[in-house]
Amino acid sequence: MRDDRLRDEVVDLGCTVREEIASPTTTAFRTPQGIDEAVLRREVRSRYGVVFSSGRGETLGKLTRIGHMGPTAQPIYAVAALAALGGSLDAAGVKTDTAAGVAAAIAEINADEPVG
Repeated sequence: MRDDRLRDEVVDLGCTVREEIASPTTTAFRTPQGIDEAVLRREVRSRYGVVFSSGRGETLGKLTRIGHMGPTAQPIYAVAALAALGGSLDAAGVKTDTAAGVAAAIAEINADEPVG
């Protein structure tokens, strides 16, 4: 899944993507109003075993980052990241359409890598 498509799905889950600091290796976003990014990252890791990172420097504690390098560069990681993000936001009381985001990610992967 392309990084720009992952960013679109993160926005659809209610987060604000920081395009000016995003790169092909990272999707950086702000969590919805009232959601502490550190608590969200802990929940994502605890509930789903998915690891996101915090901002650095002036963005520390202000945004969350999803990596697209190394092992996380595999297309399935986008599915796991979206499911974990959406599920954790839902658990925090932010209603999302996680299933739609996951379905879009799988459709994107299938379009890029048809079976057979």
